[in-house]
Amino acid sequence: MPIRPLGLEAVETLVRDCWVRARQGTRRADRPLPVVVLLGRHGSGKTAALEHLAHRASTAPTAGHDFAAATLRPHEVAARLAFRLSLKAPHQRPLHFPRLTHGLVAVDPELRLDANNPEHAKHQLSKAMRSARKRAAGPAADALSEAVGLLNDIGVIPVPGAGLLASLLLRGIGPRLLSTVSRSGVEWYGEGSPAEPLAALVALNERSRSEDPADAERVDRLLCEAFLADLRAAHAGRQGLGRDRNCLVVLDNIDRGDGTRFLTLLLELREALIQAAPDGGCDPLLVVAASSTARAVPGPFDPGPAGLRISPGERASYDDWHDAVPASPADASWWWYAVRLPDLTAGQVSQLGAAIAPRLPEATPLVHRLTYGHPWSVLRTQRAAARLLERPDAQDRLRGILDSGPLVRDPGGAGGSPAPPTLGQEALRYLTQGMDAEQLAGLVTCAAARDMESAVNSGLLEGFSPRLRETLLEDTAERLWMVPPLSEDAGTRGGRGSGYLPADGPAAHPRRLPGSHVLQPWLRLLLTRELAAREEGGPHPDWDTAHQRMLAWHADRPGHELAVPHHTLALGRVDEVVTALRLSLGGLPTEAWLYELYAVTAAPMREPVVLTEPASHRADRLARDLAPEAYGKHRSLALLVTSLWLAVDPRNRLPSARPELNFTISASFRDLALHADANSAVLRSEAARYEARTT
Repeated sequence: MPIRPLGLEAVETLVRDCWVRARQGTRRADRPLPVVVLLGRHGSGKTAALEHLAHRASTAPTAGHDFAAATLRPHEVAARLAFRLSLKAPHQRPLHFPRLTHGLVAVDPELRLDANNPEHAKHQLSKAMRSARKRAAGPAADALSEAVGLLNDIGVIPVPGAGLLASLLLRGIGPRLLSTVSRSGVEWYGEGSPAEPLAALVALNERSRSEDPADAERVDRLLCEAFLADLRAAHAGRQGLGRDRNCLVVLDNIDRGDGTRFLTLLLELREALIQAAPDGGCDPLLVVAASSTARAVPGPFDPGPAGLRISPGERASYDDWHDAVPASPADASWWWYAVRLPDLTAGQVSQLGAAIAPRLPEATPLVHRLTYGHPWSVLRTQRAAARLLERPDAQDRLRGILDSGPLVRDPGGAGGSPAPPTLGQEALRYLTQGMDAEQLAGLVTCAAARDMESAVNSGLLEGFSPRLRETLLEDTAERLWMVPPLSEDAGTRGGRGSGYLPADGPAAHPRRLPGSHVLQPWLRLLLTRELAAREEGGPHPDWDTAHQRMLAWHADRPGHELAVPHHTLALGRVDEVVTALRLSLGGLPTEAWLYELYAVTAAPMREPVVLTEPASHRADRLARDLAPEAYGKHRSLALLVTSLWLAVDPRNRLPSARPELNFTISASFRDLALHADANSAVLRSEAARYEARTT
């Protein structure tokens, strides 16, 4: 039984609501069904979600296909789905696909009809159909059908040829019903056409052997239409009695192997069949697909970074999709319903940790703040943390978790073989899979910028190809790696509370940062490690060059005043930053100054963690070494800047129960409250956010 993914409750309710056909009030059993696409970055649990949903629906006809496994033409995908749907379900009568079956007989590559003699060609075709019906009752069809029924993994089914597949679709039908089913399947090809059915199937055979792309498209279209027509017929009238569930099809990796092409064709045919049907009802095919990129979903436009309307997973519902459908749709995009799988909450991370090792919940704040709940990364980090927690120097070891080695060491990796990847290296490779070398190099460079828009609009990507400069922002957004910016305050530095600094009014900062989307913090952390490792004079900007470019670009633009000290701090010029913050402390409302303090100290650090030195000691050393003048005259402010700068990285916020930097931060705020020309009550309140509560 597949493990139930965490946080999938709303998606489960959505799928069940679409799956059940029972009439309720004014709701029609054949109401429109969205194509639900579960969007998520690599490692977000999409495949596990599909497996879980398919398992829950296994009491009715269910099928699946993984487009990453093989590249198939649309009609080949439809045939394999029909094969899986036709397998007997526990509480439903078997489905039959007579229209598709006889079309598959006609396009069997081994069937070569006499194109010069139409009557002989029809005779050959009739003989092939009789042969398929005969094989349907043979032991080979039963044996293969039974074997397929034992395979539970989606997409893991045999790939027989069209002729044998047609026979399998006819298996289990009694002689009398077989005659009726076969007749309806053949006659369908003559509907709406002056040609008789057999002649239309002969023509289909000719097109299937043509090298003309237009002929191939017509074959795909006709057989996919036959697939939908069979499903509609099986759920209509007397045949539909007792069928109280729609047919669930789960499709993985539609961003590969022409998955989007297949679904686009099905939706075109669905609309055509709805318009042609007397009652206008929808077919009973419920599709739940998965994709790692929004580019694979031609759904409704949204002005957000990905250019696609995406609903959060926790808000997913049939009504959420249906209420957004325009009264008079201009195109078929409204059928698509993109749902973003949620990341794990801190509570869910703790729940997963408890199942791995008893002490792992202790590491939940570190794991969650590092990965921000990305499921694959959470599991990898937890497994690494489980090993480290058993050591007496666990807290020091946890600070170096990104540089920890593989969980399983390769005994053959010694003697000149390259060192195995660390957790950080493995994670970056996994998260950026599918990107070419230049794209990855560009993304590493962009990690210097606070947000992606600033990165691509500045000269940061100078030296990269024009194509990369034009497409990197869009590509990153479509890969779902851009998120709204964090609320920089005590909550992101180990203190309590988040979102409390005023966004408007007299106490708000007059030059707040733009709300442009930023790189997901976990990915950005991994990328900045790569940027810090670049050598000066290499093919791409190193740390200093990248931040100097961003600093110069922001300095020339009105309204970018907070970005200047942000990059100044990233360059290690702490004295300049402390001086600027000291001046603004006397000229801004104290709440606004806090906003500026947190925004500036959110700058990335070239070497955020030093394992040989406690974070609190390092804060003092950085203040002394990088801001000697400020350290002598304004020690509290200098220490506050370096401490908050270090506290950006959750590895410096250990132990989780009482981060060692919190004492330095609290003491610095309280000293400022005593001596600075500012609202001392606000500063003391901020200090309290970093102090342990006592009873």
